[in-house]
Amino acid sequence: NGLGFSVQQVIDTARSVTGRQINTLDAPRRAGDPPRLVADASKAIDVLGWRPEFASLEEIVRHAWEWELQYPWSKCQG
Repeated sequence: NGLGFSVQQVIDTARSVTGRQINTLDAPRRAGDPPRLVADASKAIDVLGWRPEFASLEEIVRHAWEWELQYPWSKCQG
């Protein structure tokens, strides 16, 4: 969708979608950590014809969580 999300936004959304507590440790940014990173999907769009399916962070996390619930054995496959 061309939007970036903070780590805190992802954590908060995952907590909301899953209904689970996700423990975190807040710490200052490390030396060399960029203040912001946003992925650029333009090459995947241009070369592969890929299109993002989900528009919001909540949709992205919900879809991933539903997949995880449907295929819990997948995390056990080396």
